[in-house]
Amino acid sequence: MAQSSQDAPKLRDGKAELVQIGDGIVVAQIGPVCAAIWRKQPTADRFEIQRSCLHAAVKKRPGNTVFMCLVEAGTEPPDDNIRKASSTMVTDLGQDLKAVAIVIEGTGFKAAISRTVLSGIVFLIRSPSPIKYFESAASGAAWLAQFAPIGNIGSFVDQIEIVRGSLAKR
Repeated sequence: MAQSSQDAPKLRDGKAELVQIGDGIVVAQIGPVCAAIWRKQPTADRFEIQRSCLHAAVKKRPGNTVFMCLVEAGTEPPDDNIRKASSTMVTDLGQDLKAVAIVIEGTGFKAAISRTVLSGIVFLIRSPSPIKYFESAASGAAWLAQFAPIGNIGSFVDQIEIVRGSLAKR
């Protein structure tokens, strides 16, 4: 069962706000960044959490929202239906979504191949928003900073780690 934003506590200094926590996914708002952290394989229910939270974030700040989708090392990849839904999600938001950073954590051959294969999918997405793949939250945040004022990269990454910690409690 997902936890709604009404039940979600604000995090340190109000910098990150948990929007929704589900089984294997958490979504937070960190300034202009809607951040989804995945710990388990995307399913339709988990994907809907991400989709609805991103749409709500963009509706509040059209043209001023960026998205970071962070996939933890060891998380199984999505199936074709979820990949197509992800493409549609980004495309449907159009210019209201400023940029998308997809972080696939991990080192070694498997993570590198995942980033390479998934980056090929970007060419199929018909979105005016720039989309790029990264190996860490820090590198994704540094890239997003050119599209939105996210502040100090180290502080932003600290907030991501606090948000990630909410998954450990579940």
